[in-house]
Formats: sequence, structure tokens, C-alpha cells
Amino acid sequence: MSDIQDPLSQLWQGQTAEQPDINAITKKWRWTKVKQRLYVCLDVLSVVIPFVLIWQYMDELDIVTKRIVLAILLLSIPFVVYLTWLRRFSLGWSSESTEKYIQQLQKQLANNSQIAFMTKHSIWPVLVLIGIQYFALFYYDVFPIEKLIRKAVISTCIVAVAFIAIWIWADKRQKRFDKELLELNNLLDGTITNHHK
Repeated sequence: MSDIQDPLSQLWQGQTAEQPDINAITKKWRWTKVKQRLYVCLDVLSVVIPFVLIWQYMDELDIVTKRIVLAILLLSIPFVVYLTWLRRFSLGWSSESTEKYIQQLQKQLANNSQIAFMTKHSIWPVLVLIGIQYFALFYYDVFPIEKLIRKAVISTCIVAVAFIAIWIWADKRQKRFDKELLELNNLLDGTITNHHK
């Protein structure tokens, strides 16, 4: 057996793995908790505010619009509950150990990626519901056809711009969370050095 070792192997074994910056991870986790709590508030308000507005202006809305908007709000409640569940790792849990901070941060980053994915794909059901709304308004002859077409064209343009922006935003967030999780896992495994910008 030869005593000569592969130089590449020697170089690899001679490297020291940089330890993760625990203070940076703890700071990141605290900021993640703050942001997730704000997102939960926004999620809840996205259901409560439209419900209050509909309640306040109930007499001014036609029956078809009332029913469709209320149906959309009722369907959105399980979605908001699920989003809150995905944010559960950052809601009010305090951690006494660094290991717990890291585990919760890993789980929340994975869940944030899932939330971004769901945000992207929640566009399709909304488009279907908008189509159903305009079909119902047409079917029940709620508005004159000219007014209905004008409303449909205006709302379709607004929705198209908004949904394209939401898709791009959510897609970027999903990729960012996937990258952050991969970098954190690699950092904890000691396979890369910390180079967050």
C-alpha cells in the first residue's frame, strides 16, 4: 500500500468549515417573526375589510353581486386559516436554544416558499370566480348589456395587470425563499461559507 496521498484529498481535508453566525441567524429569525405576524394581520384584514364594506353597502349592491362576493369571502376563510397555519413557526413561539431558532427558521423558510407558490396559483380560481360573476350578472340581466361589457372590460384590464404583478412578485419570493433555505442548510452542513448579501 502506498503512503502517498492524493494532493486534492489532502487539501480538502485540510480546509476548516466556517461556523454559522448564530447572531445573524437569530436576528434573521426575529425579523422573520415580525414579518410573518404582519402578514397574518394582512391576511385576516383581507377577509374582514371586504365583509365590513359589503355589510355597510348591502342595500346598494345587487343580489347576484352580494351572493358571489360573500361566496368568495367564505371560500377565502379556509385559505387564510391555512396560510396562518403555514406561518405557525413564527407566531408567538419563543425559543430558548439556538438549535430551536435554526429549526424554526428552516421550517418557516420552507413554508414561506409554499405560501409564495400558493399565492401564484391562487390567481386561477379568482379568474374563474370573476368569470362566473360576470356570467351570473349577464344571466340574471342585472345591468344593461353595454354597461356590463364596459364593467367587464375595465375590471379584466385591472385584474390582468394586478395578477401579472402578483405572479412575478410571488415567483421571485418563492425562488428567494428556496435559495435562502438551501444556503442556510448548506451553511449548517459546513459546505459553504456565509455570503448573504
